[in-house]
Amino acid sequence: MKMHYLAAAAAVFGCTTASAATLADLAKEVTASGWISGSYAYNFNDSNGLIQGRVADVQADSFVLNQAVLNLSSAPTEGFGGTVMLLAGEDAANVINPSYGDTDDKLAVQQAYLSYAAGDLTVIAGRYNSLAGYEVLADPSNTTLSRSLVYINAQPYFHTGVRAAYKASDAATLFLGLANSAALGASVDANDPKTIEVGGLFTLSPAVTVGIYDYFGVEAGDTGKNTNYLDFVGTLTATDTLSFAINADYFSQEDTVDVVGVAGYATLKLNDMWSATVRLENVNIEPDAGSDLTINEATLALTYAPASNFKMFFEGRVDDADADIYIDGTDFTGTQPTLGVKAIYTFGM
Repeated sequence: MKMHYLAAAAAVFGCTTASAATLADLAKEVTASGWISGSYAYNFNDSNGLIQGRVADVQADSFVLNQAVLNLSSAPTEGFGGTVMLLAGEDAANVINPSYGDTDDKLAVQQAYLSYAAGDLTVIAGRYNSLAGYEVLADPSNTTLSRSLVYINAQPYFHTGVRAAYKASDAATLFLGLANSAALGASVDANDPKTIEVGGLFTLSPAVTVGIYDYFGVEAGDTGKNTNYLDFVGTLTATDTLSFAINADYFSQEDTVDVVGVAGYATLKLNDMWSATVRLENVNIEPDAGSDLTINEATLALTYAPASNFKMFFEGRVDDADADIYIDGTDFTGTQPTLGVKAIYTFGM
């Protein structure tokens, strides 16, 4: 959606023709887009209104405004540009702002970065989304309501730093970056060393893509513990109606914890309005102190899209751990079954 209203505002306030023309030129370079998403989730356990081990569907038995997003972007193919993405809602308090040490504020700056493009090279600097993972924070870009266990337990969500992307060919884009943290993209930098980001996105055929990304840094403040995160994402478009994906993660912090997880996806387009996604995954969490934990998860999500700018998720999910970690009344259990529904309206996309 082009921001032509900037030029209109200039005319209303009596700007000169030259000034109005300048604002009109600026408006042509800036696009605005966004979405609004809300949900309702039910936990079959008696869990005091919570769903444990989640980030995008934390509250049970309650209507939730997850994301109200406004994205302003100018990204010319040559020269300087910039992007600002503002997010209001529960996901600001549950996902983004905790990286600043704030778990109450429901308004957050998800992304804000400068960009420079020259030929096949693009450089961005500021706060930006992580390359890692099959799933993302943006609700419209996922095929399920809830986020995966690997998303929650291993992957960084976003970074603060600088990243270069080089299109080596039509089949390969290479990435190199330097950011504050490898541990969930924390914005509070606890020590001087930075995290190195390196990876590539490869189109092996019209039906197959592979992304491999690694983040290595030093975390945990003055203790200086080496932290490494390796991510693999592969997608396969089998037919016009059937696609598959796999996301494998390895996260390790020296003398603290190792996390290994794999999530697999199959999405079938049933007709023009309905599709179904099955997600199966396994995550192993191995702390240096304490007991290991294994969690398996199965999700069935139905997507209903009656219009190009509106869709709904209907999701059933079961988490099953090898230890009793989920609240159920006055006791704990190893299983957490949930149901959820989410509606998403998009604009300018």
